[in-house]
Amino acid sequence: MRNIFILVFIMAFLNAVNSQNIQGHVMTSTEDGDMESLPGANISWLGTAEGTVSDPDGYFSLKKIPKSDILIVSYIGFTTDTIEVGYQTDLHVMLTQSNTLDEVFIKGKQSASKINTSDAVNSIDFSKEEFLKAACCNLSESFETSMVVDAEYKDAITGARTIRLLGLDGVYSQIMTENIQVVRGLSSSYGLTYIPGSWIESIQISKGPGSVINGYEGITGSINTELKKPYETKEEKFFLNLYGSNSGRYEANINYAQNLNEKFSTMLLFSTAQAHTKLDHNEDSFLDVPLTENYLLMNRWNYFGKKHEAQAGIKLVYSDITGGQNTFDSNMPRTIDNGYGVGIDIRRMEAYLKNGFLFTRPNTSIGIILNGSLHEQNSFFGLNDYNANEEYFNANLIGQTYIFNTNHLIKGGGSYILNNVDETYQSVNYTRNESVPGVFAEYSYTYDEKLSVLGGIRTDFHNLYGTFISPRMHAKYTLNSNTTFRLSAGKAYRVANVLAENTSILTSARQFILEENLLPEQAWNYGATVVQNFYIQNRTLTLTVDAYHTDFVNQIIVDVDRDPNNIYVSNLYGNSYSNILQAEANYEVFKNFNLRLAYRYSDVQTTYQEGMLEVPYVYKNRGLINVNYLLEKSRWEFDATMQYYGASRLPDMSANPEASFLEPYSPDYVLVLAQVTKKFKLIDVYIGTENLTNYTQENPVIGYNDPFSNNFDASVVYAPTMARKIYGGIRLTIKEK
Repeated sequence: MRNIFILVFIMAFLNAVNSQNIQGHVMTSTEDGDMESLPGANISWLGTAEGTVSDPDGYFSLKKIPKSDILIVSYIGFTTDTIEVGYQTDLHVMLTQSNTLDEVFIKGKQSASKINTSDAVNSIDFSKEEFLKAACCNLSESFETSMVVDAEYKDAITGARTIRLLGLDGVYSQIMTENIQVVRGLSSSYGLTYIPGSWIESIQISKGPGSVINGYEGITGSINTELKKPYETKEEKFFLNLYGSNSGRYEANINYAQNLNEKFSTMLLFSTAQAHTKLDHNEDSFLDVPLTENYLLMNRWNYFGKKHEAQAGIKLVYSDITGGQNTFDSNMPRTIDNGYGVGIDIRRMEAYLKNGFLFTRPNTSIGIILNGSLHEQNSFFGLNDYNANEEYFNANLIGQTYIFNTNHLIKGGGSYILNNVDETYQSVNYTRNESVPGVFAEYSYTYDEKLSVLGGIRTDFHNLYGTFISPRMHAKYTLNSNTTFRLSAGKAYRVANVLAENTSILTSARQFILEENLLPEQAWNYGATVVQNFYIQNRTLTLTVDAYHTDFVNQIIVDVDRDPNNIYVSNLYGNSYSNILQAEANYEVFKNFNLRLAYRYSDVQTTYQEGMLEVPYVYKNRGLINVNYLLEKSRWEFDATMQYYGASRLPDMSANPEASFLEPYSPDYVLVLAQVTKKFKLIDVYIGTENLTNYTQENPVIGYNDPFSNNFDASVVYAPTMARKIYGGIRLTIKEK
């Protein structure tokens, strides 16, 4: 691996050319005086064929070339603008309408998802238009119309959800907010719900270990959410979302942004989710979904100076979850006579501070990122208590510049992590105090927009587990305007939080048995991607094919097959791997009618005491069909998604007499969701349905007649436990004039 990196670096240095990145935002002023982004604007260098188009939010990035210094920006129905770039690297382009046209609903032209074909890292960008296709109440519900990420319920009682990327559980991905990791440690089970959909501006999903700048974790990739910006009041100054469903779930979201002056801006974001209706559609005495009461509040600040930029924010979380039998009364003593209950009380605080210092030398800057969190959880599962506390702090110093010319960018710096975890389960205490300094270096090379190589290495010094060395490399080659190839390879580590990451198993009578001291998980990930554009009836069909292999050096094995009364936790002895093959096609069949087809094959296996077995709950075959149709003049929008779930291996429960109905594999099933939206000038009104086919898992709670017996288990979940849902809501958006 070291020789490969050296060879790549030597080849990159031998191909130096003079280039520089510029970026910009294409906008126009509406009749009301509002600022409107222009997606799909053409940007090109005068006298050349080299250029790009603006993204769904009007932004673009382009490499400067020695042949021309004049940029041409054009958009249908608008006057073409010419710009002498000079030494500018950040452009704000304002186009004016050249004539009077019939009203065009610009948002309907935006692509909800886009494959990034310019960077070395394989990533997909989802704009907020994608989230509006369904009732995206929080991040865990943001992937219903795509198959890049799977979102699944972990048990039949708590409502906890996990995601799955490249066939592996979400704990192997870095889940970040604006490149700050926010879902890790104790927040692994519920942290996805702490990022409301109404706060999200866009999501970037990267496959394979990403930049070494973001840490030694992220075996399968990363999910980064960009939140709405305080200074973009022309896009949204005030936002209100009200949501309700027939399941008794209600939500309210309020955002307010304010530009204080030319340099300072601030934003206040609030969200609450309430569910107080007891539902038990299969009459097994257990609630289909838990009763919840969640509150989230965030305040963020931005500062823009000539040579200094800063961001700061704080977020507060309060979450109260009550589940179990419908006769359970949380105000009464927890006894067998009161029934089986689950209670989870979480209080969490997150804070961050970012500072960026710019220099006159192009592409040269220094960044300092500080972030931390405090997490307190008090919970019970039946008669067992699980209480936990976590203190987390991370500091990151990043420097960037170029060598020779701006085709050769280098980044380097250091980081420090302090993480103290204190867990108590069944009167047994588990503590871990981590202190991890680290250093990293990264080199990127681009040549004529065709070749892009990113290589990096980081070394972290863990006080408990020794040295972590994480080499990573990504390469992208654009054969022509229609074909792009990518390759990636990298190593990543993580320290498992066994109890916090497996709280679903606490909803059973099983006992945790730690067989030995657990070591850090580490794995290599290799990937290849091809993106091919085809032209059918003058419209572009984009086909993407991914192939990824993850090979574990060590993995924490949670064995749910050996004994139905116990959970055995140990290190890996043998092989453990994940093979993923996925294909996705996106095509505009006719104007404003978009079709998405996707299929994924997963082969995920691990060595247990019983031998090499498929990992439970991983669907070997997955399919998706999504259609979106917009009527521009009437501003009606229709969305429908069909999801196919193939068979997945279930844990061996043959020794449990209450689970005799379980087959070795789950049955195939199909889910359908749909939504209709009517867009007015300030308000969107939407109504939709989830699980239209009304498919639910039979008997998701094993031994429900006697939940305090050794045969009770509510953790074997492979399908929805809640029947058809019908929901509706309104969104109000007020922009600053």
